[in-house]
Order: sequence, then structure tokens, then C-alpha cells
Amino acid sequence: MKSLLPLLLAALLSSAPALAQTPPAEPAAKPAASPEAEAPLPTPPKITRWENTGMTPIEAREWQSYNFSPNDAANWKRAGFAPLVARTWSDKGFDADEAREWINSSKNNRSLMADLDQSDPSQWKREGFTPADRLAWWEAGFAFEDAVLLTRAGMSPAEAAWNGHEKLKTLRGGPAGGELAANAKPGAAAEASGSSLPSLQSIWNVVGSYVKFGLTVFIAFISGGLAFFLLRRRDINRHLKADIAADAPESELPPAATQAAPAVKHRPARRFALLRNANPHCIHCKSLNVRQSRMHPHRFAGINFTEYFRCKQCGRHFAIVSYTPILAAGGGVVLVLTFITSGFIYLLSLVH
Repeated sequence: MKSLLPLLLAALLSSAPALAQTPPAEPAAKPAASPEAEAPLPTPPKITRWENTGMTPIEAREWQSYNFSPNDAANWKRAGFAPLVARTWSDKGFDADEAREWINSSKNNRSLMADLDQSDPSQWKREGFTPADRLAWWEAGFAFEDAVLLTRAGMSPAEAAWNGHEKLKTLRGGPAGGELAANAKPGAAAEASGSSLPSLQSIWNVVGSYVKFGLTVFIAFISGGLAFFLLRRRDINRHLKADIAADAPESELPPAATQAAPAVKHRPARRFALLRNANPHCIHCKSLNVRQSRMHPHRFAGINFTEYFRCKQCGRHFAIVSYTPILAAGGGVVLVLTFITSGFIYLLSLVH
């Protein structure tokens, strides 16, 4: 019985119908691509008339005043630029789409380096950088000049983020900078820092004309002041001699008793001097026995240029006028303003 079981199983299997096998699904046939679908999209028609730009006549005249064609004006306006800003970007070699891409890239990234880097987008474009490259270098912590040096040295922003500063030291110090630094003398650092300072010739090339103009103004100011002093002194001395001659008696007879004249205020006699003397003498009697008067001295901008004195011998007042302090103060102000302006102009030349 046990020997018949295998035979029965074999007979049953041979008599059963073959299992249906589903054939593998054929891949779906791809639709045939038409040559019209693969062709690039046609470029939009170029706008040649200002009436087709969608601008008002006033806007069209404003864009036309900046030498834009109708098509360029429409593109720049579509990108969101004013005529003046569009002309600035266009003069730097950008079209409307490029300018908008550069502006949007800087708006979306306000890192510290983006605020410190004052370079123009045209400089990045001139060196072959894209807005994404500029963002990558900013995120790595490098400005335009450093990015140019590291790019020429074959470093990417990711590599420069780790080893960029050491590479910059090597590039700026020369190929053997590390070996020279190891064997440098103690005073070599001071000499190197001194050599990096701008030379006097370069400074003079920038501010020389302004210094010459300031010195010319200073010399003209001093010369005009001295000329005024000499002319004024001659005029005052002439009037003083005339007053002294008028006060002299005509005869040696004793003067007749006359009625006292009412007191009339008059300005004391004056003498012009280039420098103030420590021991002034009286203008009337030449006596050295004088004292400082209680009359308030004349001042100009806080500078005392007129001192009043009273002679103890003849009892008369006189004044000594000296414009030298005013000339010295004015000349000093001119020189200070000249040097401050020259320094400011030199700093601006270094920035630009």
C-alpha cells in the first residue's frame, strides 16, 4: 500500500492542468516626441514703440531721458527698478534680470560680512563670481579681495572656511613666509610694519595740492594783516603827531585863565605795535611810569587786541593796539583746517 502512494501522486500531478502564468507586462510605449515640443520657446517680441510699453507719457519721457530703448525700459521697470537706479546698474554691465538677482541675493543674506564688505557687485561679476558664489564667500567669512586671492589659489569657500586665513597669510607674506617668520629677528616685525606704512611721497601726491593752497591762503592772510597793520600804524601816528602839535602853546607866556570847558568823552590816543612791550611808555610824555587802566580792553573772538593804560605823570589815558594775536590765531585756524581737510581727503583716497 505504501508503495502505491507515490504512483498515485505522480498520476494526479500529471493529469492536472498546467497553472496559468501571466506573461510579463510590456513597458508602456512612450509617446513619440514631436520636433515642435523639443524646440526652444520663442523669444518674446521686442518692444520698439513706447506706446506698447504700458507706460504713461510722463514715465516714458523719464525713461527716455536716461537713454533707454522701449524694450530695455520695459524690462527694467518689470524688474522693479527706477530709471536712475536702472541706468546705474546698466552702466556697470548688468541687465534687468542679473541686477535683480544680485539685489535679492544680498537681501536674503544679511550676515556680518555682508555689512562689512563694501565692494560693488560689478567687481564680483568682473572676476567671474555669481550671486551664489558671493553668498558662499560671505558665509565663509571673506570679503571680495580675500575671495579673489583664495579663488586664484584654488580654494573653494568650504575649504577657505577652515584654512583660508592661514592661506591668506601665506599668500600675502610670500611663498616662504613661514620659514622667514621662524628665522626672523626681534626687530623684523617692527621693520615690516614700518615698510607697510604709506610713504611720504604717496601722501604728498594725494594732499600736496590742498596743502599748497592752504599755505597760500595762510601767507596771504598774514601778508594782508601786516599790510593793514602798517597802514593803520602810519595813519594813527600821523594823527597823533598832529594832536600833539595842536596841544603845544603858541608862546611862553602863562596861559590866561579860561573857563573850564565841559567834559567831553573822547577816545584815548592809540599806538599800534607789532608786539606788546612788557614796559609800555606813555604816548604823550614818554614816561615809563604807567599803569593799566580800568577801561575794558577790546576783544575779538575772545582775543584781546587793545590794552588801555594811564600815565601817572601826566594823568592821561592811552591805548596800545596789536593785531598780532589775531593774526596768529587766524593763521593757526587756517593751518589746522588745511591739515584736517588734507587728512580727510587722504583717508577718502584710501577708501576708494
